[in-house]
Amino acid sequence: MAPGVAPEPIEANLTFKQWAADWLSRRRAKEISVQGYESAVRVHLNPRWGRQRLRTIKKAQVEAWVQEMEANKSIANSTADGHWKVFKMILKDALQNGKIASNPTYEVDGPYVEASTSYVFSADECWAIYDEFPKHYRPIPMLGFACGLRQGEALAVCDDVIDTDGKLLTVRRQVLRTKESGYSPTLVDRLKTSPRLNTKNVPIPPYLQDVLDEYMEWRPPRPAANVLWEHKKTITECKRGSVQALFWTRRGNLVCRNHFNDDAWKPTLLKLGIKDEEGNLPTFHDLRHTFISTCLQNGIPEHTVAAWVGDTVEELRRTYSHLLRDHADTHGAIAAGLTARPKPTLVRAAA
Repeated sequence: MAPGVAPEPIEANLTFKQWAADWLSRRRAKEISVQGYESAVRVHLNPRWGRQRLRTIKKAQVEAWVQEMEANKSIANSTADGHWKVFKMILKDALQNGKIASNPTYEVDGPYVEASTSYVFSADECWAIYDEFPKHYRPIPMLGFACGLRQGEALAVCDDVIDTDGKLLTVRRQVLRTKESGYSPTLVDRLKTSPRLNTKNVPIPPYLQDVLDEYMEWRPPRPAANVLWEHKKTITECKRGSVQALFWTRRGNLVCRNHFNDDAWKPTLLKLGIKDEEGNLPTFHDLRHTFISTCLQNGIPEHTVAAWVGDTVEELRRTYSHLLRDHADTHGAIAAGLTARPKPTLVRAAA
């Protein structure tokens, strides 16, 4: 603070619920993120902390609450972790705005979160899914296992992102269902990692190019409104463009993930009998894991794979560290040979 400026007096009666509402009103994150924050505050944080005055929340209380969440079997580890992150953001914001003198979450470890496991499809399973999939959605799973696209990205493929000459697929938009659009599927020029990354390019395998060409000949792309998203603007504030979208429902609507999962993805996997070790159906996102795992296991550099799928190298290492460790067997001998002591050369004596 500037010299001579006194800090604002701490509001003694300000409750957590009041400040959480103020904090929520200032969020400019993606709408789906804000909805998650609102849900966490309404369902879990306010019932636990809402009536308590901010300045009376102590570190010991926070530590006890974390232990309660870990012991509560009805709360998944990932859900508890999400509640914890929102709680920390609210308290940090209160400290930065002078509403509390110290942050009770400082140096408190959050709930333990078990490492998540992903299903990796075999090549036979990938092609069995393609062969069995409803014809009007058939290329969509291939975009997952051949290019590593997320589900929303695969549903949003338009003809302007397919570079036949360069054999590249440019990923720049996704299908979203938002409160602002009345929860109807909407094409938005925005990646999950925006604003860090606006587009990403991934090679198109020849077999996928053939499938897309055949599909577009059978079902020509149709015009659709496209939201030209800008950072820190709501969807209603953004300008609109027009694109030619590849995938439509039989009723002429853009494909949303709920409809796709219930009417195509789950029935196909059930028919093929594809389940994980616990008997659960793999998700569409597991196709992306399959693409990344296959690339890493076959020696494609991690920075290249990260660029293709739109992750950072750090994220890739954190999620797929077990595969990168496996490279010790395949590349370890080569690496060891690079720095081995040179063998002495035989020097012949001059005659």
